Amino acid sequence: MLNPIEASAKRHATYFENPVGRLLEHPTECYIAVEYNAGPRHLTDLQDFLLHAGQLLARWGWDKLLGYQGLMDSFTPEEMDGVVAQWSTRAPHSAALLYGAQLLPHEVFARLSWKSQ
Repeated sequence: MLNPIEASAKRHATYFENPVGRLLEHPTECYIAVEYNAGPRHLTDLQDFLLHAGQLLARWGWDKLLGYQGLMDSFTPEEMDGVVAQWSTRAPHSAALLYGAQLLPHEVFARLSWKSQ
């Protein structure tokens, strides 16, 4: 399956990477690409990953994300609660909106985990 983030990764710098995935800077277009890995995650790794995403957005004053979740496993209810809490309480731009596009996971239950929020 085509991964549009991977196709452009050779031209853009990896800002952060851990077992959850990697964050890529796209300075020309002023956005970050968020690529999730397959496999189980630890909540602390996910929290760290999201913290770095927020720091990168704040560092450059960007407000756009492109997320690729094609290989990602479903978020657990605990992870979903953590994602919502982290982005609603620690938004990098308290007065600004974030714009994002998500390429949803191939696995149907992972896609459904996004619809539960």
